Amino acid sequence: MRLFPLAGVCAAMLSLTAVESPAQIRGSELGVVAQVIDGTRITLEYSRPSVRGRPLFGEMVAWGQPWTGANWATTIEVDKPIRLNGRDVPAGKYSVWLVPRPDTWTVFLDPNHKLFHFQKPDSTAEQIHLTAKPVEGAHAEMLTWTFPAVTGDAATLQFQWGKTAVPLQVVVQPTKPVVLAKDVRATYVGSYDLEMMEGMGWPSSGRLEIFEHNGMLRGRLPFPIHPGDEMEFDLLPAGQDRLSVGLYRDGKLFNVEMGATLEFDITDERATAVRMRGIEGTVFIEGKRAAN
Repeated sequence: MRLFPLAGVCAAMLSLTAVESPAQIRGSELGVVAQVIDGTRITLEYSRPSVRGRPLFGEMVAWGQPWTGANWATTIEVDKPIRLNGRDVPAGKYSVWLVPRPDTWTVFLDPNHKLFHFQKPDSTAEQIHLTAKPVEGAHAEMLTWTFPAVTGDAATLQFQWGKTAVPLQVVVQPTKPVVLAKDVRATYVGSYDLEMMEGMGWPSSGRLEIFEHNGMLRGRLPFPIHPGDEMEFDLLPAGQDRLSVGLYRDGKLFNVEMGATLEFDITDERATAVRMRGIEGTVFIEGKRAAN
């Protein structure tokens, strides 16, 4: 019987293994997360590097420099217009770039979504820039994008790697709102003298007018709730003695504000006091029905 040299057999086996093996394992595998919010679909594709004990932001990822993760740039695709941390984002697909800093991060979306991680785009007028606050969270070994909260026509989109998390608020175009019955609308109609919490960018006091318009309950403030919003808005049911604010831009309903609602105190089927409370419980506005 003819014997083959052991070295030759090993070489042949290694060659066969190389030919038959699948594509090389990546150090940062592709991840995909998608969420539908009131009919709007949002999809992110991104690579998922691991921490592996390395110091991250401020060291491996330099402060003040655009960064997107590993391999191909992170992308976000939206099939309808949305607002992301207060900025308008038209429907489309974008590459996502993060500029980390110790206290405030810049996030910008570039319409060129097919970029490799070292192909940092130049600044252009088509980019969408927004700011975000990093927070400390539980350790995430692999870079992760999630939607940890979805409520009505709003959601939180969150980046996390290591112990650093960056939450972003997503607001989508709402579906047709529910209309309150006429006798229920009458409970709230009237004027309310308000006091505002400091630091909101609003006047310290003002008057909320609630009235009926074309079978809808509407409100009016002497200032916009967000820059660019119209000062008149719809008031829509959000629970027992609670109303959400339907915001308008350019004469069109753009967003039902889910991050804050108006709560009313009711006595003898008549609202006597109002407060605006954030989703986490903070009261931004307090007021009582005006004497007249």
